Amino acid sequence: MASAQGTDLKKWKLHVDHGRQVWEYTENQSPEDQKMYDKYFLGLDTSAEAPVLPKPANVKEATRNAMSFFTKLQTEDGHWANDYGGPMFLLPGLVITCYITGTDLGVQRKTEIIRYLFNHITDEGAWGLHVESEATAFGAALNYVTLRLLGVPADEPRMTKARSFLHSVGGALAVPHWGKFWLATLGVMDWDAINAVLPELWLLPYSLPFHPGRFWCHCRVIYLPMAYIYGRKATAHITPLLKEIREEIYTLPYDKIQWSSNRWTIAPQDLYKPHSWLIKLVMPACNLFDKWFVPTWLRNKALESTLDHIRYEDKETHYIDIGPVNKCMDMLCEFYASNGMSEAFKAHQDRLKDYLWLAADGMKMQGYNGAQLWDTSFALQALSETDLMPEFEDAIKLGCHYLDITQVRENAENGDAYYRHISKGAWPFSSKDHGWPISDCTAEGFRAAMLVPERAGFVKPFEAERLFDAVNVMLSYQNTDGGWPTYELKRAGGWMEILNPAECFDGIMVDYSYVECTSAVLKSFMVFQKKYPDHRAPEIKRAIEGGLKYIRSIQRNDGSWHGSWAVCYTYGTWFGVTALVMAGFRVDPAVVKACQFLRGKQNEDGSWGEDFKSCVKRVWVPNPAGGHVVHTAWACITLMDAEREEDAPAVRKGIEWMLKMQLPNGDWAQPSIVGVFNFNCAIAYESYKNYFPIWALGKYYNGTYKYGSNFELKN
Repeated sequence: MASAQGTDLKKWKLHVDHGRQVWEYTENQSPEDQKMYDKYFLGLDTSAEAPVLPKPANVKEATRNAMSFFTKLQTEDGHWANDYGGPMFLLPGLVITCYITGTDLGVQRKTEIIRYLFNHITDEGAWGLHVESEATAFGAALNYVTLRLLGVPADEPRMTKARSFLHSVGGALAVPHWGKFWLATLGVMDWDAINAVLPELWLLPYSLPFHPGRFWCHCRVIYLPMAYIYGRKATAHITPLLKEIREEIYTLPYDKIQWSSNRWTIAPQDLYKPHSWLIKLVMPACNLFDKWFVPTWLRNKALESTLDHIRYEDKETHYIDIGPVNKCMDMLCEFYASNGMSEAFKAHQDRLKDYLWLAADGMKMQGYNGAQLWDTSFALQALSETDLMPEFEDAIKLGCHYLDITQVRENAENGDAYYRHISKGAWPFSSKDHGWPISDCTAEGFRAAMLVPERAGFVKPFEAERLFDAVNVMLSYQNTDGGWPTYELKRAGGWMEILNPAECFDGIMVDYSYVECTSAVLKSFMVFQKKYPDHRAPEIKRAIEGGLKYIRSIQRNDGSWHGSWAVCYTYGTWFGVTALVMAGFRVDPAVVKACQFLRGKQNEDGSWGEDFKSCVKRVWVPNPAGGHVVHTAWACITLMDAEREEDAPAVRKGIEWMLKMQLPNGDWAQPSIVGVFNFNCAIAYESYKNYFPIWALGKYYNGTYKYGSNFELKN
């Protein structure tokens, strides 16, 4: 890994407010101003705040050490913050948007972004789709351009090598559709190289099965601003620097390129989702319509409609937007619509900071504005698996406070007109300001809100009406196949995937059902029924029956479940097994087969370790580095939930391995990335390595696993 000169990390501090996370640099800040979590996230020395702890003599003491360390990472507003980076195609959109709009990130942020990009050059000398992938044309072209915009000269040795790689795979013409879009927006690629993104599609009747309002929300809100910008062919003012970049990123002189003949050009390493026959038929028709047949009045009406939807998304999310890609595109749309003069544009500029995370490897753009609610919900459930909660009362109360202030208390205004699902009672992934409701975030937040007060008498329970609101929104999510999607109901058939234009992602067109979301909701319903057995009992019973049927239907022949949001079969199988077991199917062929699958994947040393390529190839791929503490925790929790005597030796070996890997201060190392989305892009969940081991250890010794023990540890 290459190195790059950065700023003085002792001058940075994370500021938090109701889940908002912003890294700020202060020249006159002293090291004493930094909190323990600031130093930890930045890779600085934390030995004073988190010293070496007494060597644990048993599992309970090891759990206490882990909790002692982890609770020190909690922020003042109650959430657990951490790195949610990994994708390498996000920063380019932010930097390009800032360049076009004249938004100054500040010299310190620019310096740390440069350091981050140089720290993640691959063995090939360029950049990949994410931090653990091989170099791609997408990563190489977009990150090369980003560094040039940030002031790195073309003759810098690492830039020369990156440019050589880019040329070897066909130059910038070989990048996927999303990359072509950003390059055309910047003015270093002609719009004729882009397959049309028609804003007129938004004027079609919603009754049509391919209306954009039926897309999965992440897909929908990305192609929305794409359509606005494409419809205007909005392009940056061409500066001398952009003219230089034009001549650097192609294998031919810029004015000699046949742009329209390269609309389908893509490097082989970037083509994860090949173009379908339907896309190859539809896109030429769209291109013709855009060039020759769309009347000006219709285009203007379509632009007006898409801008209205964009501004609705901005306002409802307090200018955070659902994710980093549409955040930057929406900001660019507002810039063009208002000439950069509106208050909305200024709000966009301010909220860019919410996505920038600083870590030991530099400053990155996160895959969301953080995972605040998600991490806090799991952390509270993990801590509640132990009998040590009274020792950590303040942290648990503060975490429950974050649950309290983050629940969404109202539906999106006029949501039906803007294709929004109901949200009252839900929990989002990150913060209330972000506000997009998600089924499994709601379920995990709900379950923490139910379980922690039950297990810790010092926490005030949630009001019944707020829990009833959460039940209502979870019931509303169930798909016709019995499973639960992420943000919204599945609004079109799976056939829509043949219209997927994003060559590097799969499963993006509609909101499918997932084992994780389904299991999370079912387990929450089952917890709820114990306290409120009469509330909407028939509906909940039908929902649980449908969900269990769905989970059974998608179990793989080897006994596993594919995890779509983390790596991969250890994760999915945990969700599949725990839902069945909680519903009373502990002695069940599906559970037996799943446990056999997990035992068969255990390493000789007692660990489990799975590689990200499991997600890409959709078969188990062992982690080449060996065991991973997160995979080992998931596998142990799953086997403990199943409570099969024949699995007990495997569980004990897994627990022993986790204890051996625990660091002297109670932390664990993170050997590889554990998150994923859309099958092909890895993303970090750095807190997983702390609270899932706590969950597993607590469950093992605390009496909830009948074959567990608080065995003495060997020196």
